[in-house]
Amino acid sequence: MGKADIDARTIGGPFLFHVGKVDDEKFAVPHAYADHSTGLEQYVLVDRSAGSVHMGAGICRLAPAGCTSSRVHAYEKGIYLLSGELEVQRDAEAFRLTADDYAFVPYGTPHALRNTSNEPARWFEMSAPQPKPPGGWEDTLFLGAADWPAQVGRPDLEDPCTRFLGRFKGQKPMIRDAAGVRGLKVHRFMERDFGVQHFFMMRGELAVGGVRGRHDHAVEEIYYVIEGEADIEMEGTRYPIGPGDYAWTGVGTCHAFFQKGETPFRWIETQAPQFPEQHASRNYAAWEKLRARVRHSGSK
Repeated sequence: MGKADIDARTIGGPFLFHVGKVDDEKFAVPHAYADHSTGLEQYVLVDRSAGSVHMGAGICRLAPAGCTSSRVHAYEKGIYLLSGELEVQRDAEAFRLTADDYAFVPYGTPHALRNTSNEPARWFEMSAPQPKPPGGWEDTLFLGAADWPAQVGRPDLEDPCTRFLGRFKGQKPMIRDAAGVRGLKVHRFMERDFGVQHFFMMRGELAVGGVRGRHDHAVEEIYYVIEGEADIEMEGTRYPIGPGDYAWTGVGTCHAFFQKGETPFRWIETQAPQFPEQHASRNYAAWEKLRARVRHSGSK
């Protein structure tokens, strides 16, 4: 991961947050990959330079005929393909991903990438624990050129032996309307049952007129916008966001979403570390109702 492009106006007080837009002119070869890849570039969304301590996240792209050496990481990694086709060799298997496919690379697992299509491949990538910054202990070990099979096909996602792979089809949403929440769906697809230990990855959607009221978390989150528009409120200030924009919230940062326009607001979201079993979100609307009730009863 390289240094994030930080707009200081979006980082304030003791609560850290970051709102930005992916700039196609600022993609660069990731640190340490210059001699171990061809056609690979990345735009860093968040790393330690942006205030994060738990995650590294970015948008990656691989040019036609591009490839990487095989390597292992001392962290977990999740990939969600946004466009194009991406071939992945992971341990002894190789498979081809297309848009809306996702793949998990467990800690210490050899893997390589290549693009044999005529179009660039583009994906969202999440790593946790947070990759080490350049100049310190190296948490990526390159193993040399990958030995690809003659043919690489689509994975059989119905095969019960297929692991750490999936395709987003609008899984059962986790969140229902409640105090301060209207029209929100969250579809978590990388979690403990999937084999991930250090982070969650999900898709979110706010319906037209939808609201996710003010709240904070015991974890860090990042949101990458796929479709639609919304205002995201960070510590009392609203920022308009749309496709290609992203927002990161540190632990304890108050934030909220307010959908805008005629199109549902949709995004990719990750959280690190994983949520605790209970009380990972503090929903301010519910607490304000309790506060008002306590004040009312105390005035009698």
